[in-house]
Amino acid sequence: MKIATLFAMAVALAGVAMAQANAEPAVTVDGLVAVKSRSLDEVALRPGVDLSTYRSVIVEPARAALRKDWLKDLNTTRGPTRWLTREDAQQITDEAALRLSAMTSMVFQERGYEIAAAPAAGVLRLSLAITDLDVNAPDEPMPGIVKYFVRDAGQATIALDVRDASSGALLARVVDRGTASEIRQINRATNVTNEFWFDALFRQWATACATIVSGPAGVQRTATAH
Repeated sequence: MKIATLFAMAVALAGVAMAQANAEPAVTVDGLVAVKSRSLDEVALRPGVDLSTYRSVIVEPARAALRKDWLKDLNTTRGPTRWLTREDAQQITDEAALRLSAMTSMVFQERGYEIAAAPAAGVLRLSLAITDLDVNAPDEPMPGIVKYFVRDAGQATIALDVRDASSGALLARVVDRGTASEIRQINRATNVTNEFWFDALFRQWATACATIVSGPAGVQRTATAH
């Protein structure tokens, strides 16, 4: 291959790389702009909005849903006397939703936010959701003594929509997939350990979200369209 041809190809590839580097950030259908985060999978903010000016939040009750076929898959690994019911599954999702809401409220209060009772100027509305919740070894009380051992308590995809409480305008969206207790050794799973490790996951996630909203050490976080 001639040197001139190689040079032309190199110039073309460099041009493509430069074009990609200078590409404008993707804008979602909601008008948000994706921003990079070291701790969260997906973060999108509304351009020109300074979330750090808000100092109060309304934390809506979270919604939670188990992974598709979770109940069916789990019961295939157990004897009929230890099958879980739909009511058991509902209790698991209800408990997870309550614990996520409580942990999010706690974390934002620790960051200096007030918990508001009604929409007003300077108030954010936080809408929480858990999808694809996967509890590896729920320990429901049943006859006999059975022990379950796992490497982690489970996984979940957690999402947050941040809105101006007064206008309802969507200001930010966060989506992240996390594992509760990713450890090297196998440990016994109980309801107590499951709750502990999922609480740890929820706290880690809520802290990252609070940092996105308030900015580290009060540093302004304003998304700007290019």
